[in-house]
Amino acid sequence: MLLAAMITPVALAALIPGMARSAYGPTKPPPTASTAAPNGEAWAWTQLVNGKNHSTEIRFATTEKPTGNCPTVQYTDQAGKSQSTAMTKASDPFITGGGLQQFPTTLCTLPVPDGASGALIDPKTTNAATVHPGTKQLPLPTWPVSGRPRRLAVIGDAGCDVPSPVSGSQANQDCQKSWPFQTLATHAAARSHPDLVVHVGDYVYREQPQAADDATPGCDTQGQAADWECLVKDVLRPAEALLAQAPIIFARGNHEVCEPQKVGRGAEWYRYFAPDPRKANECFSLPQKEAEPDQINAGSLHFILFDSSLAKDGDQPDKAQAREYAKWFDQANDLAGNHKNHDYFLISHKPLWMVKRASSTDVGWTNQTLAEAVRQTSNHSLAPNIHLTLSGHVHIYQMLDFANSTRAPQLTVGSSGTTLDHAPDDAKVHGKTIDGQTVDNSISFDTFGYALLRDVKDKWRLTFHDSSGQQLSKTCTLQTGKTHHFTC
Repeated sequence: MLLAAMITPVALAALIPGMARSAYGPTKPPPTASTAAPNGEAWAWTQLVNGKNHSTEIRFATTEKPTGNCPTVQYTDQAGKSQSTAMTKASDPFITGGGLQQFPTTLCTLPVPDGASGALIDPKTTNAATVHPGTKQLPLPTWPVSGRPRRLAVIGDAGCDVPSPVSGSQANQDCQKSWPFQTLATHAAARSHPDLVVHVGDYVYREQPQAADDATPGCDTQGQAADWECLVKDVLRPAEALLAQAPIIFARGNHEVCEPQKVGRGAEWYRYFAPDPRKANECFSLPQKEAEPDQINAGSLHFILFDSSLAKDGDQPDKAQAREYAKWFDQANDLAGNHKNHDYFLISHKPLWMVKRASSTDVGWTNQTLAEAVRQTSNHSLAPNIHLTLSGHVHIYQMLDFANSTRAPQLTVGSSGTTLDHAPDDAKVHGKTIDGQTVDNSISFDTFGYALLRDVKDKWRLTFHDSSGQQLSKTCTLQTGKTHHFTC
């Protein structure tokens, strides 16, 4: 596995005066090492969140015992001073009825100030026998505080698809031979060198883990489909190279809903990946089934997380649901008004406009409920500085834009690991009408891969890469003047 190079740990030092009384909490004594033998496994990653005084957060999930311990992280602040700060416990292991541990982890978090570098987990402060990444070094934003990421990788729908309870069923993906996510993540990190990763949702596809050809203890019964070990198997382990390479934004997909009780994988997302992680499996007791729009800042590039996990698919819009989503699209437009001269990308797991099938006479597109909701907003459209919509859900790659339009182009990346759908014939998509507007460009692949957006002289250049990192598509440049479109 390709990981960032090991660095020499920075020296311990006192916190900057004043910082300890701000968002980063009071000074804490460093954790002391347990007298127990090293045990368990820990996974750490860096995530962009909507913090009041920070946009970067380190997360550390560990099965070590005794439980409840959080390690210290060393880093260098923007002023060049070494800092050493203990992480804060966000949740304890969660035991379900019958004494089973659905989530046998202590989850720890640490907000990191903008401009920091060289984050390292102090090995003396964790009792975990194995820590991922192995170097214990965690990526922090490399862009200037006033700048933005230069290389953005987009992945989605990446888990191994096991819908049938029958082992060997043709409906089940061969997780050992035909599931490319780990290969894709490794090559994306090594060849494309992203400094930010966006996962557009749908993480665990093991509906029937016992039927997978790589079933292992903890992820080998149907009742464990929403448990920690299946999350490790479908997400953390195969994505380790990418998680060691760059911070990540996690969106919520329809596989992360809170139903049915005790099985819905929304509990996993809320506990580990949500901008504001929750304890236990509170997902099932939340008064609202979907999260409201959230702004995630990456310097001068801003993302709006739009929870479309329950948006109804179909050939006709659900008018009642569209009215509810319209309120949230108004909120998204208000968020885009915070920085009217900056780029905003909307992340919605379910696409607003993308073509699933095409013939010589018409096209089938999705999601008509979300598109109807946009039409019902106060200004009947997305904000003019929402320049791109990032989605997944349909298991292909597709870039689609519109002729002479202010509508944001639709980028769908649902092809990073799970069983692929069939891409439409782009020649039959060009010139068709989608939600009242004419398609200009349509570039589709039913190939495993990821998208790469590169900032070149303040212009976003888009390419699609297969699981080996090879570029398959031509390079398209996003134009964000009076109209929004790609030139290819």
